[in-house]
Amino acid sequence: MSTAIVTNAAFEASIPHPGVLLVRIVSKPMGAFTIEARRTLKAFLERVHLDHSARCVVLIGTGSAFSVGSNIREFEATPEWIEAARLAETGLNEAIELGPVPVIAACNGYALGGGAVMALACDIRIAGRSATFGVPEAKLGAMPTATGTMRLPLLVGRGQALRLMLTAQPIDAEEAHRIGIFDQLVDDDKLLDRALEVARQIAAVSPKAVAASRRCVSTALRLGYHAGLAMESEITVPLGLSDDAIEGKAAFIEKRAPRFK
Repeated sequence: MSTAIVTNAAFEASIPHPGVLLVRIVSKPMGAFTIEARRTLKAFLERVHLDHSARCVVLIGTGSAFSVGSNIREFEATPEWIEAARLAETGLNEAIELGPVPVIAACNGYALGGGAVMALACDIRIAGRSATFGVPEAKLGAMPTATGTMRLPLLVGRGQALRLMLTAQPIDAEEAHRIGIFDQLVDDDKLLDRALEVARQIAAVSPKAVAASRRCVSTALRLGYHAGLAMESEITVPLGLSDDAIEGKAAFIEKRAPRFK
């Protein structure tokens, strides 16, 4: 694996394979984010989206936690601070979902609160068997904001989502997988390898097709079936005429691996 290309108090980024960017959350304690740390990660991901060199991002935590969300010690009981925190968290989650580069959450331990919602914003969630998922905000007089009250029921339905929110009780990886939060479960020591394997598979296909599929899915989930269908109609012809489509068909006929730009 390559050495880190970006290092700061919140995260470290490296390129373990061509087209794959590994972002490791290193903030303390347990991957907790300050407002500034969220802004920094958002700005970094936006630069990644514009750079076009990364075709998939893997997001993973350090030690026993993926991320436990906001750093409670930073909390200030003022409207200005609460709004700033909401905007920073929502902005990061929207950057993860709406950017053209897919993001895999490799949940290596506790994914709680804002960390859980950040995982929900990712395209694919792969978890180690010792992982824990929870939205315990109600214990602190809060709720899972920054898109959490929308993303969770979209995945697991109204009843399961409200059970997790209203009881504030975490669930283990097996249950989170059973109800649809985690897409795959693997042994803890295989987690990073599996996440990177999926990332390499994504990096090997057409980046334009990947971006188009993600855009249509996000549009349909946010705005409904007809909006998603309209987006499909808008994208299909330009995608079919793109360099990626021409290269993909040529590679198939010539029985070789495609070389997408």
